[in-house]
Amino acid sequence: MNLSHMKQKQWLLASRPEGIPDRTHFDLVEVPVPEWEPGKALVKTLYLGVAPVMLRYMRNETEFESPLPLGSLMPGRGVAQVLRSDCPTLPEGAIVQARLGWQEYALIDASHRPAPFILPSDLPASHGIGAVSLTGITALVGLRDIGLVRATDRILVSGAAGGVGSHVAEIAKILGAGSVTGIAGGPEKCAKLLTSMHYDEAIDYKNEDVDEALNKLFPEGIDLYFDNVGGPLLDNVLGRLRRRARIVICGAISEYLKDKENRHRFINLQNLGRQDAKMEGFFVFDYEAQYPDDIALLAQWVREGQLNPVEDISQGIETLPDALGDLYFGRNTGVRMVHVGDPVQR
Repeated sequence: MNLSHMKQKQWLLASRPEGIPDRTHFDLVEVPVPEWEPGKALVKTLYLGVAPVMLRYMRNETEFESPLPLGSLMPGRGVAQVLRSDCPTLPEGAIVQARLGWQEYALIDASHRPAPFILPSDLPASHGIGAVSLTGITALVGLRDIGLVRATDRILVSGAAGGVGSHVAEIAKILGAGSVTGIAGGPEKCAKLLTSMHYDEAIDYKNEDVDEALNKLFPEGIDLYFDNVGGPLLDNVLGRLRRRARIVICGAISEYLKDKENRHRFINLQNLGRQDAKMEGFFVFDYEAQYPDDIALLAQWVREGQLNPVEDISQGIETLPDALGDLYFGRNTGVRMVHVGDPVQR
């Protein structure tokens, strides 16, 4: 399939944001669709996801990604259909999750980390951004491998209505947890925590006294804290740990917009030692070897109705900058993604 006569849209990095990224930090350009090359797969983008860490890419603040010069294609993972390929692991017609960049077509191969992987064909392609992909794997690894979730745990989740957080309660219960409390901002999000996401209790940090709520819901302290927020809330939880508690560090979105000198300075860290507790972060790419098994497991839970993806989808590649900004304004509920295109009927 030769599409080189066609044009495609791409988003390039135009400037480095000091605050929340918006459209002024990007350039939308049109370029030719790439020609297929031997050893690669030409793919059509169906969905692109956004994540809080993208701001750090834009600022060149990560050690696990190459520097991103101005004028470069914005990086990002997404779901795509393989149009032409001679790669054994990327057969033509397959729907794959891969590092695509913010563009409508891409040339990919198996050299990127993590390598592209084929998604289950019987589930919606959008799940390849969320539940049956790195987002779902992040929730699963955090709870099972880092948090060592137990039936008796008193569990608290921050950023509970976000991409990863929207999966945590259901996965925790599948793994044996009894009840899970989530923290989110606003009555609409908290209502969805209790309905769509199957949390047992919800704390609205925008309209409730969080200290009072935690005193009421965790009078004996917290066993497992899945943290997506960081900052003062994490410090608060550190002061409420039970014996042998575990804190899973998944994200720290409250700190991403702050300069280093303005980030929170913790006063309750010593409580980890007092309570023989642990606090551990993780990098989901380090778990690549178990992706096939974890994806199969997550997909089966979706089929059985135990895991119910909550997706926040906007239409058209033109909406990507706004989708990214939504994460920092707290406007998204569930996994924020953009629908870029539909599969080619073969």
